Amino acid sequence: MKKIFSTIIIILFISNYSAQKLPIAQKPKLIKISQIKYKLACGDSEINFKKSDDWYNDKNISSIRAYDFKKSKSINTVKKLYNIKNDILFFKKKKIDSLRVFYRQSEEIDYILYFIKGKATGYVINVNNNPRPSMYSVSYDEEGNTNYNFIEHNVFLSKGNGILKNYYFSEWNGKNQKFSKETLKEEGEVRNNFKFGEWKYYNKEGKIDSTKIYTLKDSVDVRFPHCIFNKKEPCY
Repeated sequence: MKKIFSTIIIILFISNYSAQKLPIAQKPKLIKISQIKYKLACGDSEINFKKSDDWYNDKNISSIRAYDFKKSKSINTVKKLYNIKNDILFFKKKKIDSLRVFYRQSEEIDYILYFIKGKATGYVINVNNNPRPSMYSVSYDEEGNTNYNFIEHNVFLSKGNGILKNYYFSEWNGKNQKFSKETLKEEGEVRNNFKFGEWKYYNKEGKIDSTKIYTLKDSVDVRFPHCIFNKKEPCY
């Protein structure tokens, strides 16, 4: 009897096991990843997002060496292709996306400017023979404030208003590992980012070279690169 009962249990177990469906291995699904396409930074220009444009100062072209002028735009060309309206940079009347600009001011000085959604966010200034990363920078925030960072001094303009002091660039001494003392270059009041009232200009010996009176109608913007497009006193 026990033998018959054991046989029945084994038969039921085998039948139940056979009735179960084993999982069928399926092929893995392929996930299609779309290719990322970057937008053009300047409309129909060849400057792509996260890439750079190159500018140079026409006045110093004879003294600028080892620079590829064929792939760069002179300031005169820049003023024809670009314009700034309501603090937004346009290229051929089209708002730029994001852009980094390398600007060769002279053999000794170059700027690296940054634009996001058409607005300048700031720039750094590199001076030949000085250590890098640069100690000179200017930043613009979303509130319209400007922060100037020199080696010994910092200047803050609240929403484009305040007293601006610019300094001659210090020189690095490799022997004693120190910068030379910063010398005041110019100073005056700024209103709505424009020079206003009396401005004083100094030579490298610290003496006043000249003074000048400004009104808001003169529209002399102190910001860079906005000042490139000034009708009076363009900064190049």
